[in-house]
Amino acid sequence: MEEPSGNSNKKKSQGLSDAVNAWLHNMAIRASGDEGIRDWMDVGVIGYRTDQAAAPIIGSTLVGPMAGQPLVSITDIGNNPARIDTTTQLINDPETGENIEIPFDNPVWVDPVAEGSTPMCHVLHFAHGILAQWIQDHPDSFPPIVVHISDGESQDGDPVPYAAAIQNLATTDGNVLLFNMSSPLPEVFARGANAEGIPVQPGARGMAFNADMVVLVKFLDMGTRAAMTLR
Repeated sequence: MEEPSGNSNKKKSQGLSDAVNAWLHNMAIRASGDEGIRDWMDVGVIGYRTDQAAAPIIGSTLVGPMAGQPLVSITDIGNNPARIDTTTQLINDPETGENIEIPFDNPVWVDPVAEGSTPMCHVLHFAHGILAQWIQDHPDSFPPIVVHISDGESQDGDPVPYAAAIQNLATTDGNVLLFNMSSPLPEVFARGANAEGIPVQPGARGMAFNADMVVLVKFLDMGTRAAMTLR
């Protein structure tokens, strides 16, 4: 995650944290109504790496008031960013034809971290424990959606059995959806993808290689729209 992303000078870790923060912001907005942010979903952001002795470091990457919590409600997300970063973007003024700088406030819940290798089996096992408990507490909910993002191969064994164990977890509404190792897209996902201009055939699976971070956010949005629609 320390390497530049594509043709950009931005590190992969920074691009990923920007994408996750943008998605969390989008979800908090989407869950908002006249009475504030509704508890439509719980969210976890889990990071994994190794220290200098190659020991796995796995846990929540949230910073600020919710640091260390593996799962939090979207209400807590929306109400408790760690900070607000202000950036500027060049926007074309249609009246003058000139580009003008417009400030944008960007809430931050996750900061970039890049260190060590890829203990993929450990993080999938860690996620399994969190998901199993959540399903026990919410047996009739839309099944959890897990999006696994990595820039390297597993360094601690074969991750396939651990991924399969996650996919075997289920609520009464269906099995957990694991994208990257890779569950078939439910029909509602396929409809959302086609609506975004992404042609999806029956049987397509949720996997992306060298994904653009803007596309990643769109994919995450499609999944959470499905969860909100069917919950």
